Amino acid sequence: MSTSSTTISICILHIKQKQKTKSTYTTNSNYTNMTIRKSLVDAFKRNWNMYQDAVQNIPDEHWKTGDIEYLIPAQLVYHVLECADFYSNPTPKGFVWGHRFNINWQKVTPEQLPTKEQTNTYLEEMMKKVDSWLQGLSDSDLLSPEKAFPHTGKTTLGRALYLLAHCRQHMGEINAELRRRELPRIKWQ
Repeated sequence: MSTSSTTISICILHIKQKQKTKSTYTTNSNYTNMTIRKSLVDAFKRNWNMYQDAVQNIPDEHWKTGDIEYLIPAQLVYHVLECADFYSNPTPKGFVWGHRFNINWQKVTPEQLPTKEQTNTYLEEMMKKVDSWLQGLSDSDLLSPEKAFPHTGKTTLGRALYLLAHCRQHMGEINAELRRRELPRIKWQ
C-alpha cells in the first residue's frame, strides 16, 4: 500500500468515526431534549457538588484559617452562599446582607464564621433555592430582559450565568489556596 492510499484510508476512517460520533450525539435523548434551563440546572448541580466536597473534605484545622485574610475557606464559601441567596431572589429589595449569621463576610473574624455543619445546612438550602428558581423558568423566561439585577447582564440567563461564574471564581480561589497549603484540591466538575 502506498503512502497516499494509506493516508486516504486513514482520512476515510477518521470521517466515518466522526459521522458515527455525530449521529450518536444527535440521537442521544439526553442531549436532544436539553433546554437552556436544564443545562443551567445541571451546571449548578455540578457547582454545588464541588462546594459540598469542599465543606466535607477541607480539614477542620484549615476551614477557618488562612495566612491571607481573604483566603479563608469558610469565609469564601459563606460569601458564595450569601450571593446565591441574594441573586436567586425575584428582586434585591428586602434582602439583608449578613442576615443568616449576623456577620459581614468581609469584616468577620474567623471565630464568627459559620461551622462546617452550619455551612452545610446553608448550602443545602441554597441548592434547593437556586434549583427552585431555575426550575420555575422557561427558556423564554431566561431570555427575557433582566430588570431586577441589571448589572448581571441583559437577560435572566445573564443573571444565572453571573451567579455561576461568581461561584466558580471563588472555587478557583479555594483550590489555589488548597494547593498553596499543599492540601488535596476539590475535583472540578
